[in-house]
Order: sequence, then structure tokens, then C-alpha cells
Amino acid sequence: MILLVGYGYWGKNLARNFTKELSVVCDKDIDLLHTAKQVYPRIAIYNDYDLALQHPGIKAVLIATKTNEHLQMASKAIQHGYDVWIEKPVCATLDEVDQLIKVSEEHNKLVFVDHTFCYHPAVEKMKSIDIGQPLYYDSTRISLGLFQPDVDVLLDLAIHDVSIINYLYPDIKLADRKIIKNAHINKTANQAVVLLKYNNGFTANINVNWVSPVKKRQIILAGSTASVVYDDIDNDKIKVYETGEIADDFNANSLGDMYSPKVGTQEALYMGRTHFLDCIKTRQQPHTNIYKAKQIMEWLL
Repeated sequence: MILLVGYGYWGKNLARNFTKELSVVCDKDIDLLHTAKQVYPRIAIYNDYDLALQHPGIKAVLIATKTNEHLQMASKAIQHGYDVWIEKPVCATLDEVDQLIKVSEEHNKLVFVDHTFCYHPAVEKMKSIDIGQPLYYDSTRISLGLFQPDVDVLLDLAIHDVSIINYLYPDIKLADRKIIKNAHINKTANQAVVLLKYNNGFTANINVNWVSPVKKRQIILAGSTASVVYDDIDNDKIKVYETGEIADDFNANSLGDMYSPKVGTQEALYMGRTHFLDCIKTRQQPHTNIYKAKQIMEWLL
């Protein structure tokens, strides 16, 4: 049995993917609770989190609230004996992450952080493709909105790309970092460029923006023998470009083949849900556990 806290934009997506396990929904907004009850008549609803945690039969808690509430809500859930799923970013600061790690270790509970793209079939496909020596990662993740009230564009958008890099190459270490960010409209950064260099020479250029007139969701992962282009808006999500022959003057004599491999159609959130439930049974750390989440935040903050 699952308790979902927060039935807003992302909470509705969680409820849809955890339909079989969902038993309780908690939200401060009474109208949202009534909406949840209409969609899922069998669930119990609460607008008091402390009371919701006492509902009988709960096994885990899904937290989809404002980031500055994550530490308090997750700690309470863990202290009640529940494993937790937390929407990214895991907490507002690295100090809060350390506090949550301490609580989870003291109570031997799992903390799954919802870095959704780590469960996306297209990212899984990227991971399976041999590109030779990885050279660089270049991403553009821009659109007009949605402005987030509790985090800036780095922790809303750039964190997706950093989590993907961390998933593709879990052993690399950050060597250097430069971040340029701007707050054009209010005090929250709404546009940023992130430059990351790792200990093996691999680099990442991440462009994120809430104030772009167009929407783009594209990643280029370049290697010595092939490059992968992942366009989340294109019907062909993944395209692979073989490097081809390189002349003595380092110019390309000929381009290699381009092909578009088949990518699974499973929803990333559902794949994450399946992994989370498996981890609860096996007591194995999730792929996107709190320790990984801390490392991802360290690369950005």
C-alpha cells in the first residue's frame, strides 16, 4: 500500500503509474483531494500529513511536494518505518541531503530519488551503444516555462542531464566546473550554461532555459567511433552516426552510416516504479538512490 503526498502536476503522474498500489493520498488542497477521490474512489484522503502516516497498511511513501518540504516529510516517513520515493531534487541543499542520509541509515530505509530519465528507454539505449572513447556530452533543454516556484533552472532542468551523465558513466569524477546563470525576470535563475570537465577528459556542455521562444530537448553524446543524438521531441528518439574514415589531416574522408535503432515505448516513470517496488522487496539500493542524488547535486551546486 502506497501513500502519495502531493496531488499536483507530478503527483497525478505518480498516482497514474502506482494505480495498483495507491491507497492513500494526502494534500493541503481540499479540491485536489476531491479530484483524487473522483479518479480513484477506493483511496483514503487526508489533508493532514501526520494523520495520513498513521493510516494502516502503508508500506512506502511517495513525496511530490515543494523541495523545501522534502527533508521534513521524508524524515517523518522514515521514522514511521516507511521507504520513500522523492521527486527530484531530493532536497533543497546539500546539508539537507546529509541530514536525510543520516536518518535513512539510522532506520535502514531506502530513499529512491525520481531522476526519471535514468529509467527512460532512450537513455537505456544510449547506454547500450558502443561509441568508442566517450568525448563529450552536449545538451539543449529549453522552453518557455514552466517556471518552478521552489527551485531554479539548474535544479529543475540541468539536473536531468547531470543524472543522465552519472547513469551513463557512474565512475567518472568531476575535475572542473563553470556555471553561468541569469535571472531575467525574477530572483530565480531561469537560464544557465553549465560546463563540466571530468577526470578522464570527458566534458559536458548543458544549456537550460525557461525563457526560450522554442522548445528543444536534444542530447549529443559523441565518441571516437560514433555519436548518438537523442531528440525527445522527434519520433526517432535515437540516431547513431558512425564516425567514418578520418584522413591524415584529421578531416573526414567519408561519413559513416546513420541508423535509428528501435527504442522501447515504456513510460520512464513506470519503469522507475517497477524498480522501486523491486528494491522494497529485495532491500537493494535503487539505481537512483540518495547517495547518487547527493553526487548529482554536488556537480551542480
